[in-house]
Amino acid sequence: MIRKPATLFSASLALLTFQCFRVLCVAQDFDFFYFVQQWPGAYCDSRQRCFYPKTGKPTADFGIHGLWPNYKNGAYPSNCDRDSVFHESQVGWN
Repeated sequence: MIRKPATLFSASLALLTFQCFRVLCVAQDFDFFYFVQQWPGAYCDSRQRCFYPKTGKPTADFGIHGLWPNYKNGAYPSNCDRDSVFHESQVGWN
């Protein structure tokens, strides 16, 4: 079974992610980013109930859980400026 739409989506998402890296790396002084993926069957909410895929079968697909800037000393940015506006025009689409 060929999964062209999923492959195209994954490739597009990867390209977009790396374009964002370019802007974020220039805009801030972080040491590195954590790119965290999550398997849907492993997610449990605060009541310890797990949410498995609706098909009843395990899924091989991972989702993006987050992309977080970090410092080498283990700290991470906090209290970010919520008034700072995202400008899509500043993302390199060339």
